[in-house]
Amino acid sequence: MQKIVVFQLFLFLTLLSGRIIESEIGINMGLNSTKNEKGFKFKNSTLGITYQDNRYMIMPRVDLEYVRVKNDYATSLLKGSINAVYEYENRTYTVPYILAGVGYEHVGGATQNVFESHSFVQGGIGVCVDLKQGFKARVEGKMLQVIASSKEGNEAMLTAGISMPLSYQDFRQKRPEIVKRDIATPKVKVVPIVVQPPKPKFVYVKNNECSIKIDRPDFDRDGVEDRFDQCPATPCNFTVDRYGCPVKTTLRVNFRSNSSKIESYSINKIDIFANFLLENRGSFVKIIGHTDSRGSAKHNMELSLARANSVVRALIERGVSASRLTAKGRGESQPIAPNTTVEGRAMNRRIEALLSYPTEGRR
Repeated sequence: MQKIVVFQLFLFLTLLSGRIIESEIGINMGLNSTKNEKGFKFKNSTLGITYQDNRYMIMPRVDLEYVRVKNDYATSLLKGSINAVYEYENRTYTVPYILAGVGYEHVGGATQNVFESHSFVQGGIGVCVDLKQGFKARVEGKMLQVIASSKEGNEAMLTAGISMPLSYQDFRQKRPEIVKRDIATPKVKVVPIVVQPPKPKFVYVKNNECSIKIDRPDFDRDGVEDRFDQCPATPCNFTVDRYGCPVKTTLRVNFRSNSSKIESYSINKIDIFANFLLENRGSFVKIIGHTDSRGSAKHNMELSLARANSVVRALIERGVSASRLTAKGRGESQPIAPNTTVEGRAMNRRIEALLSYPTEGRR
């Protein structure tokens, strides 16, 4: 009966995929070991489902697990728990993580004063591997400690499974180049001009190019005293809040006419921006693409989104988690220079990266 309930709940969560953003559900199977005072005996089969919200640096996860028990003290376990998951970002598709949580365990066929229903705390480690289209393979080990009982010990679990996204955009997949001409009239011959962008604005504190803003200890020279600074490696030209974390900054990359390919002279800027994101994990980034005014509004909207997605893919390839990145297209609606000149149109063919930090949970 419990297995049927678990399966039905998994299907129900799948039907919500159009309404939930940046979250995933998973299903896993494995083995459970109870009464481990004399060593682990992984002989109890387990089946579980998980729901995880990936929009936060510490990600909340809900687990529901069913265990078929093979001993004389109980027949089954049904466990529900709420957990916090922290992933260690790196430059590969394999991501290790740790978790901790609390929950409640209902024991079927319980033996009084030996094996009863109780609340518990648990911790664990695991690793997930990114698959295609947002799917992940996951291997995990957990230890559970029963509380509110002096006669019951702990449990150990080893599981493997797969998770699926409830909302996903495949940034790693190479998108075909847009072949439409970004020209209002074919009679006008336009020669593409490459405008060398200025040097990256991201200045690291190691080169001592930042001015001193306060007369108290301030390692990154962002104007926030070290003992209050929650983001101690912020480049000094970032606009920061009272916690020393960047509120918003702009990375600008320019493109050739009718192209979403990142030019070689912009790669260094992408590298610097990606390194900063890896060192400041609490940030979220919105990549916004723009075009000049030539071509139709529909084509320009598609082209601007393709440019934003190119930068998102580049950041993911450098180890930044896809859950922190959002791509948007603005077409020709937000020029920063006149579209009446060749130079102005070149400046408008760009992306901008807006970086922000969530305000939840700060003191």
